[in-house]
Amino acid sequence: MWGLALSLLGWAGLSPIPFFAGLIGTTEPALKLLLSIVMGYPLAIVYHKYIRQNKDWRNIYFVVTGFDMAFYNFGISMYHNLIPTLAIYLSTMVLGPGKTNATVTFVLNMGYLLAGYILTESEDYDITWTMPHCVLTLKLMALSFDMWDYQRMLKGEELSANNQKTAIEKPPTLLELLGFVYFPSCFLVGPQFSFCRYTDFVYEKFPLDKEASVYESEGIKRLLQGFLYLIAFQLGVSVFSMNYMLSDEFWERSIFYRHLYCGLWAHFALYKYISCWLLTEASCIRFGLSYAGEAAGGGSRWDGCSNIKLLRFEFATKFQHYIDSFNCNTNHFAAEYIYKRLKFLGNRHLSQFFTLLFLALWHGTRSGYYVTFFNEFIIIYMEKEFESILVKSDIYQKMWSNNIIQYILYAVLKLYSIVFMGWSLVPFDLKVYPKWWAIYSSLYFSGFVLFVPWAFVYKPLLIKGLKYLKTKPE
Repeated sequence: MWGLALSLLGWAGLSPIPFFAGLIGTTEPALKLLLSIVMGYPLAIVYHKYIRQNKDWRNIYFVVTGFDMAFYNFGISMYHNLIPTLAIYLSTMVLGPGKTNATVTFVLNMGYLLAGYILTESEDYDITWTMPHCVLTLKLMALSFDMWDYQRMLKGEELSANNQKTAIEKPPTLLELLGFVYFPSCFLVGPQFSFCRYTDFVYEKFPLDKEASVYESEGIKRLLQGFLYLIAFQLGVSVFSMNYMLSDEFWERSIFYRHLYCGLWAHFALYKYISCWLLTEASCIRFGLSYAGEAAGGGSRWDGCSNIKLLRFEFATKFQHYIDSFNCNTNHFAAEYIYKRLKFLGNRHLSQFFTLLFLALWHGTRSGYYVTFFNEFIIIYMEKEFESILVKSDIYQKMWSNNIIQYILYAVLKLYSIVFMGWSLVPFDLKVYPKWWAIYSSLYFSGFVLFVPWAFVYKPLLIKGLKYLKTKPE
Protein backbone atom coordinates (compact mmCIF):
# COMPACT_ATOMS: atom_id res chain seq x y z
CA MET A 1 0.00 0.00 0.00
CA TRP A 2 2.88 2.33 -0.83
CA GLY A 3 0.62 4.60 -2.89
CA LEU A 4 -1.75 5.21 0.01
CA ALA A 5 1.19 5.90 2.34
CA LEU A 6 2.66 8.50 -0.06
CA SER A 7 -0.77 10.04 -0.54
CA LEU A 8 -1.11 10.45 3.23
CA LEU A 9 2.32 12.08 3.38
CA GLY A 10 1.22 14.44 0.60
CA TRP A 11 -1.94 15.44 2.49
CA ALA A 12 0.21 16.11 5.55
CA GLY A 13 2.63 18.23 3.50
CA LEU A 14 5.49 15.77 4.07
CA SER A 15 5.77 14.16 0.63
CA PRO A 16 9.27 14.32 -0.94
CA ILE A 17 7.77 14.19 -4.46
CA PRO A 18 7.46 17.99 -5.02
CA PHE A 19 11.08 18.49 -3.97
CA PHE A 20 12.47 15.80 -6.28
CA ALA A 21 10.21 16.91 -9.14
CA GLY A 22 11.67 20.42 -8.92
CA LEU A 23 15.18 19.01 -8.59
CA ILE A 24 15.03 17.09 -11.88
CA GLY A 25 12.90 19.67 -13.69
CA THR A 26 9.67 17.77 -14.13
CA THR A 27 6.10 18.02 -12.86
CA GLU A 28 4.81 16.30 -9.75
CA PRO A 29 2.24 14.16 -11.66
CA ALA A 30 4.97 13.03 -14.10
CA LEU A 31 7.28 11.97 -11.27
CA LYS A 32 4.43 10.14 -9.53
CA LEU A 33 3.72 8.32 -12.77
CA LEU A 34 7.37 7.34 -13.20
CA LEU A 35 7.59 6.13 -9.60
CA SER A 36 4.44 4.05 -10.11
CA ILE A 37 5.85 2.47 -13.27
CA VAL A 38 9.12 1.59 -11.55
CA MET A 39 7.26 0.15 -8.55
CA GLY A 40 5.90 -2.58 -10.81
CA TYR A 41 9.23 -4.41 -10.57
CA PRO A 42 9.40 -4.79 -6.76
CA LEU A 43 5.69 -5.65 -6.77
CA ALA A 44 6.58 -8.55 -9.08
CA ILE A 45 9.27 -9.74 -6.67
CA VAL A 46 6.82 -9.60 -3.75
CA TYR A 47 4.28 -11.53 -5.82
CA HIS A 48 6.65 -14.43 -6.44
CA LYS A 49 7.93 -14.50 -2.88
CA TYR A 50 4.67 -14.22 -0.93
CA ILE A 51 1.57 -14.36 -3.12
CA ARG A 52 2.00 -16.79 -5.98
CA GLN A 53 2.00 -19.87 -3.77
CA ASN A 54 -1.68 -19.28 -2.91
CA LYS A 55 -3.73 -19.16 -6.12
CA ASP A 56 -6.73 -17.63 -4.33
CA TRP A 57 -4.68 -14.51 -3.57
CA ARG A 58 -3.30 -13.84 -7.04
CA ASN A 59 -6.16 -11.86 -8.54
CA ILE A 60 -6.74 -10.11 -5.22
CA TYR A 61 -3.10 -9.00 -5.12
CA PHE A 62 -3.35 -7.46 -8.59
CA VAL A 63 -6.60 -5.68 -7.74
CA VAL A 64 -5.30 -4.25 -4.45
CA THR A 65 -1.95 -3.09 -5.86
CA GLY A 66 -3.60 -1.70 -9.00
CA PHE A 67 -6.22 0.18 -6.94
CA ASP A 68 -3.45 1.55 -4.76
CA MET A 69 -1.55 2.76 -7.82
CA ALA A 70 -4.68 4.31 -9.32
CA PHE A 71 -5.55 6.15 -6.12
CA TYR A 72 -2.00 7.48 -5.71
CA ASN A 73 -1.98 8.98 -9.22
CA PHE A 74 -5.59 10.08 -9.67
CA GLY A 75 -7.22 10.17 -6.24
CA ILE A 76 -10.99 9.81 -6.23
CA SER A 77 -11.04 10.22 -10.04
CA MET A 78 -9.99 6.57 -10.23
CA TYR A 79 -13.69 5.68 -10.17
CA HIS A 80 -13.85 6.58 -13.88
CA ASN A 81 -11.73 3.53 -14.72
CA LEU A 82 -14.00 1.30 -12.67
CA ILE A 83 -17.27 2.27 -14.38
CA PRO A 84 -16.61 0.72 -17.86
CA THR A 85 -15.11 -2.34 -16.16
CA LEU A 86 -18.32 -2.99 -14.23
CA ALA A 87 -20.36 -2.09 -17.31
CA ILE A 88 -18.81 -4.83 -19.48
CA TYR A 89 -19.26 -7.35 -16.67
CA LEU A 90 -22.97 -6.50 -16.39
CA SER A 91 -23.56 -6.24 -20.15
CA THR A 92 -21.98 -9.66 -20.68
CA MET A 93 -24.26 -11.14 -18.03
CA VAL A 94 -27.37 -9.51 -19.56
CA LEU A 95 -26.62 -9.62 -23.30
CA GLY A 96 -24.33 -12.61 -23.45
CA PRO A 97 -20.83 -12.72 -24.99
CA GLY A 98 -21.86 -11.99 -28.58
CA LYS A 99 -22.04 -9.33 -31.26
CA THR A 100 -24.46 -7.08 -29.38
CA ASN A 101 -22.25 -7.05 -26.30
CA ALA A 102 -19.17 -6.26 -28.40
CA THR A 103 -21.00 -3.36 -30.09
CA VAL A 104 -22.26 -1.95 -26.78
CA THR A 105 -18.78 -2.23 -25.27
CA PHE A 106 -17.19 -0.51 -28.25
CA VAL A 107 -19.62 2.42 -28.24
CA LEU A 108 -19.68 2.80 -24.45
CA ASN A 109 -15.90 2.79 -24.05
CA MET A 110 -15.17 5.16 -26.93
CA GLY A 111 -17.96 7.45 -25.78
CA TYR A 112 -16.72 7.50 -22.19
CA LEU A 113 -13.13 8.11 -23.28
CA LEU A 114 -14.07 10.96 -25.64
CA ALA A 115 -16.24 12.55 -22.94
CA GLY A 116 -13.26 12.36 -20.60
CA TYR A 117 -11.03 14.05 -23.17
CA ILE A 118 -13.55 16.85 -23.71
CA LEU A 119 -13.79 17.49 -19.97
CA THR A 120 -10.09 17.23 -19.07
CA GLU A 121 -7.98 17.88 -22.19
CA SER A 122 -5.89 21.06 -22.40
CA GLU A 123 -3.10 22.30 -24.65
CA ASP A 124 -0.46 20.65 -22.45
CA TYR A 125 0.43 17.03 -21.82
CA ASP A 126 -1.99 16.14 -19.03
CA ILE A 127 -1.64 13.18 -16.69
CA THR A 128 -5.22 12.50 -15.66
CA TRP A 129 -7.48 9.46 -15.34
CA THR A 130 -7.89 9.45 -19.14
CA MET A 131 -4.29 8.24 -19.52
CA PRO A 132 -4.89 4.71 -18.13
CA HIS A 133 -8.41 4.88 -19.53
CA CYS A 134 -7.18 4.88 -23.12
CA VAL A 135 -5.33 1.60 -22.43
CA LEU A 136 -8.37 0.25 -20.59
CA THR A 137 -10.59 1.11 -23.56
CA LEU A 138 -8.59 -1.13 -25.88
CA LYS A 139 -8.41 -3.94 -23.31
CA LEU A 140 -12.17 -4.02 -22.78
CA MET A 141 -12.93 -3.73 -26.50
CA ALA A 142 -10.57 -6.61 -27.24
CA LEU A 143 -12.11 -8.64 -24.42
CA SER A 144 -15.63 -8.22 -25.83
CA PHE A 145 -14.45 -9.13 -29.34
CA ASP A 146 -12.59 -12.19 -28.01
CA MET A 147 -15.76 -13.41 -26.27
CA TRP A 148 -17.73 -12.85 -29.49
CA ASP A 149 -15.08 -14.70 -31.52
CA TYR A 150 -15.65 -17.86 -29.49
CA GLN A 151 -19.38 -17.65 -30.26
CA ARG A 152 -18.49 -17.27 -33.94
CA MET A 153 -16.33 -20.40 -33.74
CA LEU A 154 -19.26 -22.34 -32.29
CA LYS A 155 -21.31 -21.27 -35.32
CA GLY A 156 -18.64 -22.64 -37.66
CA GLU A 157 -17.29 -19.28 -38.85
CA GLU A 158 -13.69 -19.27 -40.01
CA LEU A 159 -11.37 -17.18 -37.83
CA SER A 160 -7.75 -16.14 -38.24
CA ALA A 161 -5.10 -18.01 -36.28
CA ASN A 162 -4.72 -15.08 -33.91
CA ASN A 163 -8.48 -14.81 -33.30
CA GLN A 164 -8.63 -18.52 -32.54
CA LYS A 165 -5.77 -18.11 -30.08
CA THR A 166 -7.38 -15.23 -28.16
CA ALA A 167 -11.04 -16.39 -28.33
CA ILE A 168 -12.53 -16.73 -24.83
CA GLU A 169 -14.72 -19.72 -24.04
CA LYS A 170 -15.86 -18.59 -20.60
CA PRO A 171 -16.51 -14.94 -19.66
CA PRO A 172 -14.35 -13.72 -16.77
CA THR A 173 -15.53 -13.62 -13.20
CA LEU A 174 -15.66 -10.19 -11.59
CA LEU A 175 -12.43 -10.84 -9.67
CA GLU A 176 -10.62 -12.05 -12.80
CA LEU A 177 -11.85 -9.02 -14.73
CA LEU A 178 -10.67 -6.59 -12.04
CA GLY A 179 -7.29 -8.32 -11.82
CA PHE A 180 -6.96 -8.14 -15.61
CA VAL A 181 -7.85 -4.43 -15.66
CA TYR A 182 -5.77 -3.32 -12.67
CA PHE A 183 -2.71 -5.51 -13.24
CA PRO A 184 -0.11 -3.17 -11.67
CA SER A 185 2.60 -3.39 -14.33
CA CYS A 186 0.27 -2.38 -17.15
CA PHE A 187 -2.58 -0.38 -15.67
CA LEU A 188 -1.11 3.09 -16.22
CA VAL A 189 0.60 3.10 -19.63
CA GLY A 190 0.19 -0.42 -20.94
CA PRO A 191 1.25 -2.60 -22.58
CA GLN A 192 -2.09 -4.02 -23.55
CA PHE A 193 -2.39 -7.81 -23.46
CA SER A 194 -5.15 -10.33 -24.06
CA PHE A 195 -7.32 -11.84 -21.35
CA CYS A 196 -6.13 -15.28 -22.50
CA ARG A 197 -2.55 -14.28 -21.74
CA TYR A 198 -3.63 -13.05 -18.32
CA THR A 199 -5.43 -16.29 -17.37
CA ASP A 200 -2.60 -18.44 -18.74
CA PHE A 201 -0.26 -16.51 -16.45
CA VAL A 202 -2.51 -16.51 -13.36
CA TYR A 203 -3.36 -20.20 -13.62
CA GLU A 204 0.23 -21.30 -14.15
CA LYS A 205 0.20 -22.37 -17.79
CA PHE A 206 3.58 -20.67 -18.27
CA PRO A 207 6.73 -22.56 -17.15
CA LEU A 208 7.68 -19.98 -14.52
CA ASP A 209 9.56 -22.31 -12.18
CA LYS A 210 11.54 -23.92 -14.98
CA GLU A 211 12.50 -20.59 -16.57
CA ALA A 212 12.93 -18.48 -13.40
CA SER A 213 16.58 -17.60 -14.01
CA VAL A 214 15.83 -16.64 -17.61
CA TYR A 215 12.97 -14.24 -16.97
CA GLU A 216 14.74 -12.74 -13.97
CA SER A 217 17.79 -11.86 -16.09
CA GLU A 218 15.62 -10.70 -19.00
CA GLY A 219 13.66 -8.49 -16.63
CA ILE A 220 16.83 -6.84 -15.29
CA LYS A 221 18.06 -6.31 -18.85
CA ARG A 222 14.87 -4.50 -19.84
CA LEU A 223 14.91 -2.50 -16.60
CA LEU A 224 18.42 -1.20 -17.34
CA GLN A 225 17.45 -0.39 -20.92
CA GLY A 226 14.46 1.55 -19.61
CA PHE A 227 16.62 3.69 -17.33
CA LEU A 228 19.16 4.29 -20.11
CA TYR A 229 16.43 5.53 -22.45
CA LEU A 230 15.03 7.68 -19.65
CA ILE A 231 18.45 9.33 -19.23
CA ALA A 232 18.76 9.73 -23.01
CA PHE A 233 15.34 11.39 -23.09
CA GLN A 234 16.30 13.86 -20.36
CA LEU A 235 19.54 14.72 -22.16
CA GLY A 236 17.84 14.93 -25.55
CA VAL A 237 15.05 17.29 -24.54
CA SER A 238 17.57 19.52 -22.77
CA VAL A 239 19.27 20.01 -26.16
CA PHE A 240 16.31 19.88 -28.57
CA SER A 241 13.45 22.03 -27.32
CA MET A 242 9.94 22.57 -28.65
CA ASN A 243 9.98 26.05 -27.14
CA TYR A 244 12.96 26.90 -29.32
CA MET A 245 11.11 25.72 -32.42
CA LEU A 246 8.26 28.06 -31.52
CA SER A 247 10.60 31.04 -31.13
CA ASP A 248 11.49 33.72 -33.68
CA GLU A 249 15.12 32.68 -33.42
CA PHE A 250 14.27 29.32 -35.01
CA TRP A 251 13.15 31.11 -38.18
CA GLU A 252 16.60 32.67 -38.53
CA ARG A 253 18.29 29.30 -39.06
CA SER A 254 18.57 27.60 -42.46
CA ILE A 255 15.71 25.49 -43.76
CA PHE A 256 17.91 22.38 -43.64
CA TYR A 257 18.84 23.08 -40.01
CA ARG A 258 15.19 23.57 -39.04
CA HIS A 259 14.18 20.24 -40.60
CA LEU A 260 17.06 18.34 -38.99
CA TYR A 261 16.48 19.98 -35.60
CA CYS A 262 12.80 19.07 -35.72
CA GLY A 263 13.64 15.47 -36.63
CA LEU A 264 16.15 15.06 -33.81
CA TRP A 265 13.70 16.65 -31.37
CA ALA A 266 11.10 14.04 -32.34
CA HIS A 267 13.54 11.15 -32.07
CA PHE A 268 14.44 12.05 -28.48
CA ALA A 269 10.85 12.99 -27.62
CA LEU A 270 9.81 9.43 -28.46
CA TYR A 271 12.31 8.14 -25.90
CA LYS A 272 9.82 9.26 -23.22
CA TYR A 273 7.39 6.60 -24.38
CA ILE A 274 10.09 4.01 -25.07
CA SER A 275 11.56 4.33 -21.57
CA CYS A 276 8.12 3.86 -19.97
CA TRP A 277 7.38 0.82 -22.12
CA LEU A 278 10.75 -0.76 -21.35
CA LEU A 279 10.25 -0.25 -17.62
CA THR A 280 6.74 -1.72 -17.71
CA GLU A 281 7.93 -4.60 -19.86
CA ALA A 282 10.65 -5.31 -17.29
CA SER A 283 7.94 -5.67 -14.64
CA CYS A 284 5.82 -7.86 -16.91
CA ILE A 285 8.80 -10.14 -17.53
CA ARG A 286 9.60 -10.29 -13.82
CA PHE A 287 5.99 -11.21 -13.04
CA GLY A 288 6.15 -13.93 -15.72
CA LEU A 289 3.36 -12.44 -17.85
CA SER A 290 5.60 -11.98 -20.91
CA TYR A 291 6.23 -15.65 -21.71
CA ALA A 292 5.97 -16.12 -25.49
CA GLY A 293 6.81 -19.78 -26.02
CA GLU A 294 9.99 -21.49 -27.07
CA ALA A 295 12.62 -19.65 -29.08
CA ALA A 296 13.62 -20.95 -32.50
CA GLY A 297 17.18 -21.71 -31.39
CA GLY A 298 16.16 -23.27 -28.09
CA GLY A 299 15.30 -21.76 -24.73
CA SER A 300 12.29 -19.51 -24.15
CA ARG A 301 11.08 -16.13 -25.36
CA TRP A 302 9.94 -13.37 -23.00
CA ASP A 303 8.78 -10.71 -25.41
CA GLY A 304 5.04 -11.38 -25.16
CA CYS A 305 4.40 -7.90 -23.71
CA SER A 306 7.01 -6.03 -25.73
CA ASN A 307 5.81 -2.66 -26.98
CA ILE A 308 9.00 -1.51 -28.73
CA LYS A 309 11.52 -3.18 -31.05
CA LEU A 310 14.62 -1.16 -30.34
CA LEU A 311 16.86 -2.15 -33.26
CA ARG A 312 14.11 -1.72 -35.84
CA PHE A 313 13.26 1.69 -34.37
CA GLU A 314 16.82 2.99 -34.14
CA PHE A 315 17.79 1.81 -37.64
CA ALA A 316 14.52 2.74 -39.34
CA THR A 317 14.84 3.99 -42.92
CA LYS A 318 11.13 4.23 -43.73
CA PHE A 319 7.91 4.87 -41.86
CA GLN A 320 6.80 1.26 -42.02
CA HIS A 321 9.78 0.47 -39.80
CA TYR A 322 8.46 2.92 -37.21
CA ILE A 323 4.99 1.38 -37.37
CA ASP A 324 6.44 -2.12 -37.02
CA SER A 325 8.62 -1.18 -34.06
CA PHE A 326 6.77 1.51 -32.05
CA ASN A 327 3.75 0.98 -29.78
CA CYS A 328 3.50 -2.59 -31.06
CA ASN A 329 0.56 -3.67 -28.91
CA THR A 330 -1.65 -0.78 -29.96
CA ASN A 331 -0.73 -1.40 -33.60
CA HIS A 332 -1.58 -5.07 -33.11
CA PHE A 333 -4.98 -4.10 -31.67
CA ALA A 334 -5.62 -1.73 -34.58
CA ALA A 335 -4.70 -4.42 -37.09
CA GLU A 336 -6.64 -7.29 -35.50
CA TYR A 337 -9.72 -5.56 -34.09
CA ILE A 338 -10.22 -2.62 -36.46
CA TYR A 339 -8.43 -2.99 -39.80
CA LYS A 340 -9.14 -6.68 -40.45
CA ARG A 341 -12.74 -6.36 -39.26
CA LEU A 342 -13.30 -3.63 -41.86
CA LYS A 343 -12.68 -6.16 -44.62
CA PHE A 344 -16.34 -5.82 -45.66
CA LEU A 345 -15.50 -2.35 -47.05
CA GLY A 346 -13.67 -4.09 -49.90
CA ASN A 347 -10.90 -1.50 -50.06
CA ARG A 348 -7.69 -1.70 -48.04
CA HIS A 349 -7.07 2.05 -48.30
CA LEU A 350 -10.51 2.74 -46.82
CA SER A 351 -9.84 0.21 -44.07
CA GLN A 352 -6.51 1.85 -43.33
CA PHE A 353 -8.08 5.33 -43.33
CA PHE A 354 -10.80 4.39 -40.84
CA THR A 355 -8.27 2.54 -38.67
CA LEU A 356 -6.11 5.66 -38.46
CA LEU A 357 -9.21 7.76 -37.79
CA PHE A 358 -10.05 5.45 -34.88
CA LEU A 359 -6.51 5.81 -33.51
CA ALA A 360 -6.74 9.61 -33.77
CA LEU A 361 -10.06 9.59 -31.89
CA TRP A 362 -8.57 7.23 -29.33
CA HIS A 363 -5.78 9.73 -28.63
CA GLY A 364 -8.03 12.76 -28.20
CA THR A 365 -10.09 15.51 -29.79
CA ARG A 366 -7.36 18.04 -30.62
CA SER A 367 -6.62 18.75 -34.30
CA GLY A 368 -2.96 17.77 -33.98
CA TYR A 369 -3.79 14.10 -33.51
CA TYR A 370 -5.77 13.99 -36.76
CA VAL A 371 -3.04 15.77 -38.71
CA THR A 372 -0.43 13.31 -37.44
CA PHE A 373 -2.46 10.26 -38.45
CA PHE A 374 -3.32 11.88 -41.78
CA ASN A 375 0.43 12.31 -42.25
CA GLU A 376 0.92 8.62 -41.53
CA PHE A 377 -1.72 7.72 -44.11
CA ILE A 378 -0.23 9.78 -46.95
CA ILE A 379 3.36 8.79 -46.13
CA ILE A 380 2.68 5.06 -45.97
CA TYR A 381 0.60 5.30 -49.15
CA MET A 382 3.46 7.02 -50.97
CA GLU A 383 6.19 4.76 -49.60
CA LYS A 384 4.46 1.52 -50.53
CA GLU A 385 3.68 2.63 -54.07
CA PHE A 386 7.13 4.19 -54.55
CA GLU A 387 8.88 1.04 -53.39
CA SER A 388 6.66 -1.30 -55.43
CA ILE A 389 7.47 0.66 -58.58
CA LEU A 390 11.17 1.07 -57.87
CA VAL A 391 12.00 -2.55 -56.95
CA LYS A 392 10.95 -3.68 -60.43
CA SER A 393 13.56 -1.49 -62.12
CA ASP A 394 17.08 -2.57 -63.06
CA ILE A 395 18.61 0.65 -61.74
CA TYR A 396 17.27 -0.10 -58.25
CA GLN A 397 18.85 -3.54 -58.23
CA LYS A 398 22.17 -2.17 -59.49
CA MET A 399 22.30 0.55 -56.84
CA TRP A 400 21.73 -1.85 -53.95
CA SER A 401 24.27 -4.33 -55.32
CA ASN A 402 27.03 -1.70 -55.05
CA ASN A 403 28.56 -1.61 -51.55
CA ILE A 404 29.48 2.07 -51.62
CA ILE A 405 26.11 3.19 -52.99
CA GLN A 406 24.38 1.01 -50.37
CA TYR A 407 25.88 3.08 -47.54
CA ILE A 408 25.03 6.35 -49.31
CA LEU A 409 21.43 5.22 -49.83
CA TYR A 410 21.15 4.14 -46.21
CA ALA A 411 22.40 7.53 -45.01
CA VAL A 412 19.92 9.35 -47.27
CA LEU A 413 17.01 7.16 -46.19
CA LYS A 414 17.94 7.48 -42.52
CA LEU A 415 18.03 11.26 -42.85
CA TYR A 416 14.67 11.17 -44.64
CA SER A 417 13.07 9.03 -41.92
CA ILE A 418 14.34 11.21 -39.06
CA VAL A 419 13.38 14.50 -40.72
CA PHE A 420 9.86 13.52 -41.68
CA MET A 421 9.18 11.64 -38.48
CA GLY A 422 9.79 14.99 -36.80
CA TRP A 423 7.53 16.73 -39.30
CA SER A 424 4.77 14.15 -38.67
CA LEU A 425 5.04 14.23 -34.88
CA VAL A 426 4.91 18.00 -34.35
CA PRO A 427 1.07 18.26 -34.46
CA PHE A 428 0.74 15.27 -32.11
CA ASP A 429 2.88 16.97 -29.48
CA LEU A 430 1.52 20.50 -29.85
CA LYS A 431 -2.12 19.41 -30.26
CA VAL A 432 -3.66 22.79 -31.10
CA TYR A 433 -3.80 24.39 -34.54
CA PRO A 434 -2.02 27.75 -33.88
CA LYS A 435 1.08 26.02 -32.49
CA TRP A 436 1.56 23.22 -35.00
CA TRP A 437 0.70 25.55 -37.88
CA ALA A 438 3.50 27.88 -36.74
CA ILE A 439 6.04 25.03 -36.88
CA TYR A 440 4.75 23.83 -40.24
CA SER A 441 5.08 27.38 -41.57
CA SER A 442 8.72 27.43 -40.49
CA LEU A 443 9.22 24.18 -42.41
CA TYR A 444 7.38 25.57 -45.46
CA PHE A 445 4.84 22.72 -45.27
CA SER A 446 7.48 20.47 -46.85
CA GLY A 447 5.75 17.20 -45.94
CA PHE A 448 2.54 18.20 -47.66
CA VAL A 449 4.53 19.32 -50.71
CA LEU A 450 6.36 15.99 -50.84
CA PHE A 451 3.60 13.49 -50.01
CA VAL A 452 0.21 14.92 -51.00
CA PRO A 453 0.91 15.31 -54.77
CA TRP A 454 2.44 11.84 -55.05
CA ALA A 455 -0.43 10.07 -56.84
CA PHE A 456 -1.08 12.70 -59.51
CA VAL A 457 2.36 14.38 -59.95
CA TYR A 458 5.37 12.40 -58.76
CA LYS A 459 4.14 8.89 -59.48
CA PRO A 460 3.48 9.50 -63.22
CA LEU A 461 6.85 11.25 -63.50
CA LEU A 462 8.64 8.34 -61.80
CA ILE A 463 7.00 5.78 -64.08
CA LYS A 464 7.85 7.80 -67.20
CA GLY A 465 11.44 8.33 -66.01
CA LEU A 466 12.02 4.62 -65.34
CA LYS A 467 10.44 3.71 -68.65
CA TYR A 468 12.72 6.18 -70.44
CA LEU A 469 15.83 4.77 -68.72
CA LYS A 470 14.78 1.25 -69.66
CA THR A 471 14.25 2.06 -73.34
CA LYS A 472 17.16 4.51 -73.67
CA PRO A 473 19.80 3.10 -76.07
CA GLU A 474 23.20 2.30 -74.61
